[in-house]
Amino acid sequence: MSSSSPSMAHPTYFQSIFASFFLIALSTLFIPITLLLTLLAFLYSSLKGTALDAQKPPEGIIRKTVLITGARTNKALCLARSFKRAKYRVILAEEKESGTLCCARFSRAADAYYDLPKVQGEADNQAYIDAIKALVIAEDIDAWIPCSGGRTTTLDAETARHIHEMHLGDGPGNCCDTFIQHPDLAATLHFKDQLGFLLNELECPTPESRRVTSIAQAADFLHAPHTLDSGKKYLLKGVALHDLGQDFTLLPLATRQDTLAHLRKMPIPISHETPFLLQRFLKGREYCTHVAARQGEITAFVACRSSDFLMRYVDITTLGEVEKECSDEIEDWVKGFLKKWKEKLEAENQGDNQKGQWETELTGHFSFDFIKDDIEGILYPLECNVRANTAVVLLSETPTLADSYLLGLSDRNRQPPLSRPPPNARPRSWITHALPLSLIQTFLRLPFIRFISPSFWVLIHPGLLLLLPSPSPIPPKQHRATNGNAAPLDPPRDPDPTLSPSPTDNPFSALIKFLFGTFLSASFLASVDARFSRRPFLISIEQDPYWDWDDPVPFFVLAHVTWVWMFMRLALTGRGWSRVNVSTGEVFEC
Repeated sequence: MSSSSPSMAHPTYFQSIFASFFLIALSTLFIPITLLLTLLAFLYSSLKGTALDAQKPPEGIIRKTVLITGARTNKALCLARSFKRAKYRVILAEEKESGTLCCARFSRAADAYYDLPKVQGEADNQAYIDAIKALVIAEDIDAWIPCSGGRTTTLDAETARHIHEMHLGDGPGNCCDTFIQHPDLAATLHFKDQLGFLLNELECPTPESRRVTSIAQAADFLHAPHTLDSGKKYLLKGVALHDLGQDFTLLPLATRQDTLAHLRKMPIPISHETPFLLQRFLKGREYCTHVAARQGEITAFVACRSSDFLMRYVDITTLGEVEKECSDEIEDWVKGFLKKWKEKLEAENQGDNQKGQWETELTGHFSFDFIKDDIEGILYPLECNVRANTAVVLLSETPTLADSYLLGLSDRNRQPPLSRPPPNARPRSWITHALPLSLIQTFLRLPFIRFISPSFWVLIHPGLLLLLPSPSPIPPKQHRATNGNAAPLDPPRDPDPTLSPSPTDNPFSALIKFLFGTFLSASFLASVDARFSRRPFLISIEQDPYWDWDDPVPFFVLAHVTWVWMFMRLALTGRGWSRVNVSTGEVFEC
């Protein structure tokens, strides 16, 4: 569900209202269909005994309790369902406002749901930490898996430190197992400049970067003679992983004045408090990963093609031999990185009795983003998410996922299994994003539209400009970059597996993709794929990761309650929005 590109002008409040009510009307139109489907699935799973709330451990077995925060996200719901199927007791929590009507609180996988204090500034940090500590004690939590966004990553690590120091919870050694690194380790991965220093120490290839703390410093570097003579282009990225700190314009611009004007428009100003990186632009395919590890050993892995606003996740091993080899290369890179870092930490802390095991233990998420440079053929790490990546939805049908996280907690000698997507993993996308966008695309392709000036559509909503068919094909963007003057794109000749809907989709074809992905069994898909060496059928279908036959209510709530409530709340409070991310529950306000 997107109304603008990062390179487009932000919509006005009234344009946001128009987009909101269009989406609310579309949601209302489909209520009879989704309600019927939800009721049928609910009754069928209840009668069959596969409903998630009916999953109980064998008699005499004590259930362990897992806490998952960041409940508004699809990745949290995916993990909750996996742990519920593994007979865990699942507690979900989310910050107030974001979680008021989040669909996961209505899931059969949730044994309980809690609101957490909303973190808006430093003053809220302690209240957030105290709330999670109290929750760990009240619910006798055995393990905590944070699925929050980048805004609370370091805060989650600090909360984990409190839990360990106070021995809270009911995990091994009378302490809750926290699936996140020590704050020092988490910060090293989370902040791009610190990650760059670590990669250099470990002799891993990294893109050329320059840390800047002022607009003048950035302009001086970009327009220095050696930079201009090299012909290199740079992307501006916030040191901390923050969506508002991402800029996709290639720098420098034509003149120093143009560059300065652009830098002054950044939503988050460049300063000593909020430093940025100028990172050399590389041409090539970009990849994201979901990586879980315990004691420096990978326990869950999947790699996907990536883009600046990824709304379709495809396991790259299903895209052909070349991509499969790339997946293997990425996995080997992460294994090598963890091995080198573990050796470095052990060497630095040898004989240091002041540090406990957790302080140097590489347990948590190490979800790197990569780019494979077209010219050099080198795999470069771009950044690292110290939390679950949405790509984990491709592991939702992997029965060992829960064990990959927590098996061996009570017995350190047992190595958790390595979870990967099944061989015929269906691409995951969101019909609540694809259907509205395909409807708009189809309308804008009607013959009479070409006689209407693009400026008319900009008046209605600036995001429509990107969906208008252009007179001549334009090559697809690479490495999340624009030239500062974004133009509408025609469908590329090579289908982009990250796009949903595809540029040629209409509402009917978008629905068919999801119906096939939802109703056709994995065995049938495997038999079809066996007839086609390039797997065109598998790659063309899609499955909504919010939908689950044994837990159908969250899908209905998301489409007809959660987003309707959020759009209405924004309208009533006088706030506009530029786009929303269905997978993470984020609203980009403007």
